Amino acid sequence: MNTTLRLIVLSVALCMALPAQAAGEELTKSTPGQKALRGATNLSLGLVLELPRTIYYETKEQGPLRGIPAGFLAGFGLGLMRTAVGAYELLTFPIALPDDYKPILSPQFPFEQGRTKVSPALIERPKEATQP
Repeated sequence: MNTTLRLIVLSVALCMALPAQAAGEELTKSTPGQKALRGATNLSLGLVLELPRTIYYETKEQGPLRGIPAGFLAGFGLGLMRTAVGAYELLTFPIALPDDYKPILSPQFPFEQGRTKVSPALIERPKEATQP
């Protein structure tokens, strides 16, 4: 099976799986199946799609002279992070971590619009109790 045919099969599978999954449930709730799909997608496409997307956003914000090198470095780092998060989500999909199978990254898939951000719930520090 050559590379072009593999890419076509993967694209068709994703195009069929994602709308069916989104139509069947609320987008705010996640399930183990959604977590596994998110993990597989981020693992396979994380670095490939994160790199050009970050270059685009950085170039749009800072101009091409600064945006291309900054976007390349940031995109490479975010792509590695998205790939690692995808591996983590794929390996731990039956376990409800984080709570209710919520996505770790936003947007949850690498082909969705927007800059990649880590979920605020994961980086938020617990509030300390005030003492009287």
